[in-house]
Amino acid sequence: MYNSSFSIAGGNEGGVGRPAAPSADDWAGFCSGSLAYIFPPGAELFQQGTPAQMVYLLKSGLVKLMRVEEDGQQMIVGLRSAGWLMGVESALLQSPHPVTAVALTRCDLRCVPSAQFRKMLRDDARLSWKVHQVQSREVYSQVRQLSGLGCLSARHRLEQFLWDLSAALKPSDSHHEVRFQVPLRDWEVAQLIAVTSSYVCRLLKELESDGLLRRHKGWIILSQPERLWHEPESETESSPVRPFGFA
Repeated sequence: MYNSSFSIAGGNEGGVGRPAAPSADDWAGFCSGSLAYIFPPGAELFQQGTPAQMVYLLKSGLVKLMRVEEDGQQMIVGLRSAGWLMGVESALLQSPHPVTAVALTRCDLRCVPSAQFRKMLRDDARLSWKVHQVQSREVYSQVRQLSGLGCLSARHRLEQFLWDLSAALKPSDSHHEVRFQVPLRDWEVAQLIAVTSSYVCRLLKELESDGLLRRHKGWIILSQPERLWHEPESETESSPVRPFGFA
């Protein structure tokens, strides 16, 4: 299942109003029969319209999901980070991939052939339950993301995007200042938060002026990344908040 709003699927921290994400270590049953691959930035894991030959577990790294429509229009429909499965729906339905998956950073993956994965789900109740939980979490997140698109300001959507991206990319031992490079083009960030590229540039300047971030030679520096997180109560009671782009 895929969404066109931004939240990073993966990571280990839940947060307020946010179901806990799976950890890459939760998939022992999956990994026991898997193949290990390393994909460099820019490499395609699978292409839209091709048969689902593998199911992928992302152990580390960041992946973007892209879709191209018949008129040639291209849309980034989501991001996936550590602990997430990709290709499950196509493998179970035995249907072609609805998106193309591209590595944004160096990605460490575990892969299982689709036929083997279907057999594993039939034979391993624990693995089957874990997959149900992950798919339910994605549906839950999509509802909150769609609400956020209608209820959050563009600035808050960008702040939430940066918070999630920093959480996905920062080293595990980083507790204070966070430095990272956004591995997306300006138009891709704009699509994820439903604004124009020029407006993203304007919002970044506002955040820099307000002291929420600094930019230096292509790096974004957050001295207090927690200031970018918006809890569900920060808008109105009827506007639950979710990060944008990561499910």
